[in-house]
Amino acid sequence: MRKPIILIIGTRPEAIKMAPVYFALIRKKIPVKICATFQHSSLLQEVFDIFGIIPDFNLSIMKAGQDIFYVTQQVLEKTKHIFEQENPALVLVQGDTTSAFAAALAAYYLKIPVGHIEAGLRTHDIYSPFPEEFNRQAIGLLAQFNFAPTDLAVKALHRYGVNENTIFCTGNTIVDALQMMQEKILQQHVNVSPAIVNMIQQCEVQQQNKILLTVHRRESFNGGIERVLQVVKEYALEHPESCFIYPYHPNPAVKDAIEQVGLSKVGNIYMCKPLPYQDLIYLLLKADLIVTDSGGIQEEAISLGKTVLVAREKSERMEGVHAGIAHLVGTDKKIIRAALDKFIGKEHQGKTSIYGDGYAAEKIVEIIEKNGILDEESLCCRVGVHRIANSNHSC
Repeated sequence: MRKPIILIIGTRPEAIKMAPVYFALIRKKIPVKICATFQHSSLLQEVFDIFGIIPDFNLSIMKAGQDIFYVTQQVLEKTKHIFEQENPALVLVQGDTTSAFAAALAAYYLKIPVGHIEAGLRTHDIYSPFPEEFNRQAIGLLAQFNFAPTDLAVKALHRYGVNENTIFCTGNTIVDALQMMQEKILQQHVNVSPAIVNMIQQCEVQQQNKILLTVHRRESFNGGIERVLQVVKEYALEHPESCFIYPYHPNPAVKDAIEQVGLSKVGNIYMCKPLPYQDLIYLLLKADLIVTDSGGIQEEAISLGKTVLVAREKSERMEGVHAGIAHLVGTDKKIIRAALDKFIGKEHQGKTSIYGDGYAAEKIVEIIEKNGILDEESLCCRVGVHRIANSNHSC
């Protein structure tokens, strides 16, 4: 009996980016199991429901007031027991969450091979974003497979001394998921919220510019979110021909910032709780401009050719900036205001393949198959010897 591959999923972005890999493994009839930590609870379940995925293991770690000490300890301890029980051929983690880091560490302690999807993203500052930058650097030290999304990520892995035989450039699986969801929306296999559709239609009837806003990152809790929301409020009040749509994060710090700024009092700012994935993609398709500090939304918007204002001081996704589609504005009010004045109403560049062609998951599975990790007799990685050949450093 072949040993399974275990996919670790803790948050909504991980589920979105892991879903194409899960289905690619199933199509190849490779045993696969999903371990959901539920670092984020309802947001994660919503994605599982959309894609029709039922986790094999539910760690249910989320609790009120949880911090990274708690999440790390819980995931490390609970995945240890699962890995000992299942004896997987490979553990796949995605991105830079604490769930990904702790599960990779547990696999390393048990000498189980680790594959890192979306490897090589770097800001080169372990405190920005915190703790994500450290998490992804640490996972890179442990992984036998580093699946880099872009050539820039490959170069970063080389710069950090990662074994070149473990590096594979595949593209980003978020493009796979984006294309899957676009097709579902087009074929009406998923239902977009009528409230969202009506709101967009009203904006279009009134010929308003539609701006999607998402800000929530921890490094902006020291006043950064308030500054972003304040300049948005001021712009919206001065420009009724613009409509802002803000699905806000449930984090108490974000809610406090909204209340402090008085954002809910502005008529052309539409605020709502986090949207189902299909609603978010629908908004991205309809939006004229995106203002965000989300990494995944940057990738999705840029893949659609939409102009993005990145509300962060540093970004690990500089490909879009280099292409002139994304623009780093940080949380400085003057810089954000100038960017809004400059880019609202401008035409988009059209769809791009900067982050992949929609076949990243298939490439990842093909690489795993070719490198013998699934062979019963292949135990080399469990004793720390890499037997990975034919690495591809070019996307």
